[in-house]
Amino acid sequence: MTKLRSRLVCLSAIALCLAGAGNVAAAGPPAPGGLSPAGGASVQTPVGLSWLSVTDPSGIVAYNWQISTSSNFSSLSFQNSTNGQTSDTASGLSNGKYFWRVQAVSGVFAQGDWSAAQSFTVTGAGPNSPPPPILAPAKGYSTFHPLEVMTFNWSTVAGAPSYLLQYSTDSTFPQATRGQFDNLPTPTMSFATPDQGSYFARVFSVSSTGVLSQPSNVITFSVFYSNLLPGPPSPISPTNGATETLPVTLTWTDVPNPQPSGYEVQIAKDSGFKTIEEDDPQLNEASRTVLSLTPGTKFWRARSAQGDASPTTAAETGFSATGTFTIPSAPPVPVSISFTQNPIPSGNTVFIQAQLSVAAGASGATVQLRSSNSSALALPATLAMPPNIAWAQLQVQAGQVAISTLVTVTATLNGASATTQLTVAPTALKSISFSSPTITGSTTGQLNVVFTGQAPAGGAVLNLSSDSPAVSPPASATVPAGSSTAAIAIPTNPVAVNTLATITATWNGTSAQTQITVTPQGSPASITLNPSTASGSTGSFATVSVLSAPSSDETLQITNSNPSVVTIPGSVIIPAGSTTGGFNVITNVVSTPTVVTISVTGGGVTQSANLTVVPPPPPPQKSTLLVQASGRAGETVSSSPSGISVAVGSNQSAQFSTGTSVTLSVSNGRDAIWSGACSSGGNKQKTCTLTVNTNLTVNANVQ
Repeated sequence: MTKLRSRLVCLSAIALCLAGAGNVAAAGPPAPGGLSPAGGASVQTPVGLSWLSVTDPSGIVAYNWQISTSSNFSSLSFQNSTNGQTSDTASGLSNGKYFWRVQAVSGVFAQGDWSAAQSFTVTGAGPNSPPPPILAPAKGYSTFHPLEVMTFNWSTVAGAPSYLLQYSTDSTFPQATRGQFDNLPTPTMSFATPDQGSYFARVFSVSSTGVLSQPSNVITFSVFYSNLLPGPPSPISPTNGATETLPVTLTWTDVPNPQPSGYEVQIAKDSGFKTIEEDDPQLNEASRTVLSLTPGTKFWRARSAQGDASPTTAAETGFSATGTFTIPSAPPVPVSISFTQNPIPSGNTVFIQAQLSVAAGASGATVQLRSSNSSALALPATLAMPPNIAWAQLQVQAGQVAISTLVTVTATLNGASATTQLTVAPTALKSISFSSPTITGSTTGQLNVVFTGQAPAGGAVLNLSSDSPAVSPPASATVPAGSSTAAIAIPTNPVAVNTLATITATWNGTSAQTQITVTPQGSPASITLNPSTASGSTGSFATVSVLSAPSSDETLQITNSNPSVVTIPGSVIIPAGSTTGGFNVITNVVSTPTVVTISVTGGGVTQSANLTVVPPPPPPQKSTLLVQASGRAGETVSSSPSGISVAVGSNQSAQFSTGTSVTLSVSNGRDAIWSGACSSGGNKQKTCTLTVNTNLTVNANVQ
């Protein structure tokens, strides 16, 4: 639906909408002249519009035109734009006087002045205008509620491929505020609106060239919370206390404007509906089949919802008159036995459903089941019916058969039986299809195989063939037993032009076909690695480029010269519309530098790049700092970071990572000489900072 809420100047062909009163950054182009039809002309619809072109330094990208019944264009009947063309066609106009004008839009999207308005009078429909439809009154009545679904029907127009329906609270149907449904393929439309108001509606037929007919007759309708509701439906059957065995089908009359999922039916044990046994809302049809009810007299009624009576409440009709029927107290017996699918292919599952005449008692019931051919359809011995329920189902699996096999199924309870027959069909080949309708030559496609049922014991051996050397399927492929689908890899070969190939699969006397288009494989322009040197298992990323972007995904093959060192996928995809693709390069740890060549191939061209894989760096080495201390009692040598704390007369060593700055301190010392590093003297507290190097040994003598 198209519903316009504000006035816009729209350049549809270049997807630009400019606000009619927006700010203009640059001066607009001049107003066009030479409008045709000229002032006062009498014309037939469709109306040809034309004007003289104008120029602007930035060029002209579009012309906007407007048609109104008012000379001041306070309300627009139609508006449109062109991509710079100086003519257009207006259709869908009823007889009467109109005004029209045109403006230009520059290359910097500045809107020019409107031309002087010209008038014309539509006197009727021309030969190119399709005849208008005849719009019937709204279905049921014309007084609706918000969100009530309204249905509109109109006469068929021969040769019209579509229709257009408009509605508005203004009888002139101004473009800014009317609602619109277009491209309607049939002469009917149903919709709902939350907006209250008194409305007008009209419809157009549309020709194959997009020309609108003159509008149809106009009908009126209203949408208000306060509108009257239609009367309730009336019960049809069962009524008057009729005795019914299950299942029971309740039917009632339609309301004048039945709503999707609008009906509700209630079944109670009492006439006041205080003990409701079943409440079924949101029903589409004026009927309901009830599968389970307890014995006794039942009271039932129906109503319909017709949109909203307020923002928070539904607009519902009253309930119908009450119908009555009686479920007998006799012991339950099987009424029917059925399957959710019949026939059923071999190996597939299906639900078996049992219906009793009345609900089982408080203890439930056990229904006996029997199959006339347990190899074709094995059944459990019994089906448990829950308490106070008259319908139950369970899932069973068909066996494998070589030919269609008719199986009789019997359900027995309380000495009575119901029977049905189920056909178990042999599994057949249903369809084959490719995951993509196109594929690049030299790449592998995926053929998806679907069976009607499961493959038998030993599997299903498909015979495959192709009518083109562009596709080379294997001669046969086996679908495992028990499988109903399979994916088969199908190799393709290089092609010079797009080549359509038909693939045929045959199994058990049945064949299926599908087609695929093999496209020429593009040629890689380059492959680059980032980084080009990888340490240990850090890996790299490869970027592959092509000269021009393909129209569909393109697959190129990739290889490497040393798979034990480098792991890569077997192919890379260049996405449609892109000139690059990429993939991750996984590297393994090596003990010596190793050069690996990574290549990409397509269209007979191979591009390569070298990746150097080097051993990982050694772990950080430790250096030993040895301290030998001597001197007065109580003196110590310590380090920061901690690791050395040695008293006079003791030895201590510590390890620090290469490159660490270590500060050595001596307490209460008169002098300290740290040979090979630094020295200090005269202070009671001696300190020296060293940068630890490999194999560094420092001797500290405290005197």
